[in-house]
Amino acid sequence: MAADAVQQRLMAVADACVAEAVRLHPSPIAPDVARLSALFTDQRGGRSRTYMRDPALRRAYLAFWVPHNVARIAGLLQAARNEGHIALDAPAVLDLGSGPLSGLLASWCVWGRLSSACAVDLSRPALEHGAAILRAVGADVGPLALIDAALDGPPARWAPRAPVDLVIAANVLNEVSDPRELGPRRRLLDIAASHVADGGRVLVTEPAMRMEARALMALRDDLVADGVAVLSPCRGAPSCPLLSTRGDWCHQDIAFDARPPAYRALEKSARLPKDALAVSHLLLAVGDDVAPADGLRLIGGLMTDPRGVERRYACGRELVTLTGRPRLSPTVARAPRGALVGDDVVDDGGRRLSRPLPERPARSDRGARGPTRPPRGRGPRAR
Repeated sequence: MAADAVQQRLMAVADACVAEAVRLHPSPIAPDVARLSALFTDQRGGRSRTYMRDPALRRAYLAFWVPHNVARIAGLLQAARNEGHIALDAPAVLDLGSGPLSGLLASWCVWGRLSSACAVDLSRPALEHGAAILRAVGADVGPLALIDAALDGPPARWAPRAPVDLVIAANVLNEVSDPRELGPRRRLLDIAASHVADGGRVLVTEPAMRMEARALMALRDDLVADGVAVLSPCRGAPSCPLLSTRGDWCHQDIAFDARPPAYRALEKSARLPKDALAVSHLLLAVGDDVAPADGLRLIGGLMTDPRGVERRYACGRELVTLTGRPRLSPTVARAPRGALVGDDVVDDGGRRLSRPLPERPARSDRGARGPTRPPRGRGPRAR
């Protein structure tokens, strides 16, 4: 799908989100956006799992964060297509913890048509608001199922009857359990993947914050240890190099240019402008052969030492430093965090590969291999 068509659809979604929020109540939205922003950041410990049932917070989320999430997910899906990780056409999509159908809206923005769609969330009103946005933008979507159910309940209450091509779990895992509890998160992904057709994909996104991202990195190592193929952002490291460092976490930036005037006005009122969106993610393969990864993923911003020498961190089979003499190639220096660059940048034009970081050996030598499907038979405990 042409990039300009995707951008036009993203603009239409952002416009429809603001319009739907205004339709719910004409009062200013910005104060509730600021309140919800605090609950997502420095006050997140006080955020209830049922915060979307609060009408004011739901309206703020609908107007402000749904366009964010749609842009993030669409950006990751576009990148996966460009990198050759997704070859789908009018996919059947399962959106877990969907809220106002963020994953389905993003999938429509990328493909222009969905053969079927299923959204699962605790909040029925949030699901219905998302359906209203789908109608408002004229989305071409096949049968749409809206299921209000808890993901930690029996899968029979929410799992689709037929296999899907793509599962999206956006900002869900951080609400499933404490980040230190790997088991519930892994069980949810195992169940979700068991409903994906061979050759399908599972996309997981999490906030680009230290705790949530490092929990996702730990989940990545658990998946890789069981032979699950992690296509992105990883490039084949047997264990996540950043987990062996202190305080680092993997995330990337998604350009957010498709913001119509009504949305930019809301950003200005809430004092939360966003030209780029940060996100942590995993893209998993289900049941097909996976080619060995090549290229390096840029995971840090541009650094310049006192001598004027430029450096950037990148991830391949290990964490490396790309170093200029003294300047890096503009292709490397100007690329956004999360971009892929060729392996040849290590030696091209005087750049060199520094010693691997960290110095500790990898904890496991088991890499992703396909064909493979996540283990079945492990269901989440009902609360």
